[in-house]
Amino acid sequence: MDTMNTENNTLGKWALLDIETTGADCSVDEIIDVGFLQFEGTKLVHKYESLCRPSFEISKFIQKLTGIDNKMLKRAPLLDDVIGEVLELDGHDILAHNADFEAGFLDHHFETLDFREGHRWQDSLYFLSLLFPHMSSLKLENFIVGFGLAEKELHRGFQDSVDLLKVVIVASLMTKKDAGKYNFMMSLMHKYSLQDYWFFRFLCLYEEELFDISEQIDFDPAAHIEMALEWAYPKTLEDKQVYEQNFDMTFNGQNVKNIFSDEEKVSTLFNGYRYRKSQEDLALKVGQSFKNHIHAMVQAPTGTGKTLGYLVPSALFALSEQKQVLVATGTKTLQAQAMNKDVPALHKLLGVSPKDLKIRQLVGSSNHFCELLFTQRQSEEDLFSQSNDLKDKFSDIYFESLFYHNSNSALEHMISKDDLPFVLRMKLENFSQAQKDLAVDYRACSSKQCPFYANCTYIRGLRDAKEADIIIGNHALMFSWTKSFPRPAYVVVDEAHKIEGEATKAFSAEVAQSDLESLHKQFQNLQGLGSLFYLINTMIDENQEEEISSLRMLSIDTASMLRDHLFELPEKFEMIFKKMPRYTDKFWNELPMIMPTEKEALRLSVFHHLESIFYLLKSVHERLYPYTIRWQVSDMQGQGEITAWTRFEAFVGQLEDVMNALSVLLKIESSSQPHSLSMKYHEQQGFLLSAGPINTGRILHDQLLQTSSSVVYTSATLGNEHGDQGSRGMEWSTGYLYSEPERRFRTGLYLPSVYDYKNRTKVFLCDDTPSLYDKDFVKTICDRLTPFIEDIDGRTLLLFSARARFEKAVEYMLDKFEGKLPVFVQGMGANVVEEFKESGNGILIGMESFGEGIDVPGDALRFVFIDKIPDLSMEQVIRLRREYYETNIGNEFEDYYLAHRTRNLHQKLGRLLRTETDAGAVVVIDSRVKKWKNSTMAKLTKQMEPYQIHRTNFKEALEASKDFVNTLD
Repeated sequence: MDTMNTENNTLGKWALLDIETTGADCSVDEIIDVGFLQFEGTKLVHKYESLCRPSFEISKFIQKLTGIDNKMLKRAPLLDDVIGEVLELDGHDILAHNADFEAGFLDHHFETLDFREGHRWQDSLYFLSLLFPHMSSLKLENFIVGFGLAEKELHRGFQDSVDLLKVVIVASLMTKKDAGKYNFMMSLMHKYSLQDYWFFRFLCLYEEELFDISEQIDFDPAAHIEMALEWAYPKTLEDKQVYEQNFDMTFNGQNVKNIFSDEEKVSTLFNGYRYRKSQEDLALKVGQSFKNHIHAMVQAPTGTGKTLGYLVPSALFALSEQKQVLVATGTKTLQAQAMNKDVPALHKLLGVSPKDLKIRQLVGSSNHFCELLFTQRQSEEDLFSQSNDLKDKFSDIYFESLFYHNSNSALEHMISKDDLPFVLRMKLENFSQAQKDLAVDYRACSSKQCPFYANCTYIRGLRDAKEADIIIGNHALMFSWTKSFPRPAYVVVDEAHKIEGEATKAFSAEVAQSDLESLHKQFQNLQGLGSLFYLINTMIDENQEEEISSLRMLSIDTASMLRDHLFELPEKFEMIFKKMPRYTDKFWNELPMIMPTEKEALRLSVFHHLESIFYLLKSVHERLYPYTIRWQVSDMQGQGEITAWTRFEAFVGQLEDVMNALSVLLKIESSSQPHSLSMKYHEQQGFLLSAGPINTGRILHDQLLQTSSSVVYTSATLGNEHGDQGSRGMEWSTGYLYSEPERRFRTGLYLPSVYDYKNRTKVFLCDDTPSLYDKDFVKTICDRLTPFIEDIDGRTLLLFSARARFEKAVEYMLDKFEGKLPVFVQGMGANVVEEFKESGNGILIGMESFGEGIDVPGDALRFVFIDKIPDLSMEQVIRLRREYYETNIGNEFEDYYLAHRTRNLHQKLGRLLRTETDAGAVVVIDSRVKKWKNSTMAKLTKQMEPYQIHRTNFKEALEASKDFVNTLD
């Protein structure tokens, strides 16, 4: 990502280049296709494309991805005969998307030149992320499809180069069309002294020049700008609908019944609406809970109409009683789905306008970014570095673009922590740290005194939420509620089966290697205490110089001691973990936390390092604490003091978080709740110390149920069909079990299934298959599946629990079916599920988790294959949770371990029936089952109700599945 050195404001010599390869590893894989367009200024001077013959045959996956087969490559020249054309690009700025990939395969070829001018990679990924900071995915295909340039990325060298140029042209014209955005980008590049950045020069081209370049590749960008704008910046449509109230809005059971039972009226609003008693029962239970101030658990199976089922009584209650309701969904994605789909449907159903029924989305403080902290962070760094590498400045530039976007966008289009592109965190070391440093810390928020108060997404969200009747949040929000107004006392927790995991994240105390390194950097560079120096200078009249000098020495000495510890700790952790018999260099490794009673010298030395760090930080905190209580934000005058106070409070907050976590991990202070104390190690990310809560139920009871008037937990998978199996573990982990009898319904409400699972599904469990770890597992299984899939004409979803098995299955199925039945692969294109649906006879192959998020109603899916019963995590906190349950609550195997696994399996089987007319068969294989006792199998069968599990061999399962599917056609 270098910059140009030419002095005039021209593009110079440049090219767009793309390669296709046999795989992603440049140390073993080879180039099979290369294409580029070569320019001088705005003139296209050369186009080139060629296949390259590798030294081995390419995989079926690569053939499917690129459309290149081995026959084509047999006639192709060797790379040695092609590379000369590529090397003509020496001295050029070479544009590529995710250019590190091309650089990995080509740089060593450029290095063989005797007289090199030097090529400069210009990565469009970074440029596009600055123009569109709200795009979570920066894949080239997303822009190609979103801009309406093509239906998909072709994955061919030359065409992808052309498409990249089209994307960059359209993106530049879109930016020019928005004068404010364009002027902002210009000032941003000047601010960071990036006038020689190649993409800046491209952005400076006149529109006529961009159209001239377009004409040379037979492209009309004007035809795509409006579509691209609609895709990139979806407008919040002004609701001009005239609302006429459809029902009596008084909060009572009869009105709830009237709304759902008036099939004639509702069907005029929603075509195809049909009264469902289970939806009405859900709504009545929510209403009863709110009215009587008690807690409830409701299982609402797929097809119930769950969201409207709890939104209707929530709306009537909020309007009639003038009390807020909080709806907490599982993820931010589900929040967005509720706001974009279910909330408009609620307004339409009730005939009440958004102004009269205010529903607002709210995300937790740590998901927002603080512009005040950003400005202070910049002032602590050398902003105008002489480096010519954009990477050194990219994080700051990106976050400036992010703040510009947020200040000019509606709240529903704001960028939060969850929206940041994962690829940037992977490619840039300082990006993840910037993300942590800039997260809003409500403890340090200066609120109305902040100079960025008017545009702050956190404050704007709070202002809207305070006035709302219903707040749509996620699970994490319940545990990190703002201090500016109380959490609503009436709560609906949707996707309640996920609450244990979210509570574990929220109430875990962790210290990462990067946390300690960040503190060291702040002490070393006086970043944390520099703000305090400013406050002392401006707000204390006596002995300022002496106090500042003393604190400066404290900071320097602390940095020195921290450095000594951090010099040794990573290597010692690595030595400890690499002694593990099952150590992995790809994933996280976990061991129990080291205790002071440790006998082994190496482990004990690690404990002493950590203990010393704790007391070191504690002594610093004791020195700083008087300043934290000396001033309040109301004492601050002017932006300088407010900024310094915010930065200092944020620094102290970070210091306290690390100290508090270490005190639990090292057992320096006793905890009121039992914790799983462990240490983890990852080769790329270093060490991580974690204290995870064991009894999430007690915490949720004390911090949610006990402090709320009514909490309704709901999910499609709390237990089995009738709630008589698998539900007790949920009652414990959610805290429901700890509630006083008068504060909750005695048992949960388990609504009947809307779908006819008995007659519309056949589910088979087979154990006569090879072990998952057998080297021939995939081939053996796929050999049996192939004729079956042919017989039912595709319409199949195959789910695999490990990447290695998934990749082998992809190769096998592509080899057997490509050209006969369409094969679709997870990750191969942005619209793979939609393409599978439209094919009508496809084979869709994915990983285990893929099966929990796809929706394929209709005849396109008739058969699901799952390669094992889902496992429960083997993390230490889960193991200790199981032991705690067995000792204190009940039968952990049945209520917790098996219930978790069957709940996960329910989620996957749920892919098959998405409407009442859907039907099909499922085969789950697992050789481990043959060792299970009959009583264990009986419990699994019971917990899987309403599905009826048929035990048989694999051959008979496929035969029965074929017969069943054929009866449906």
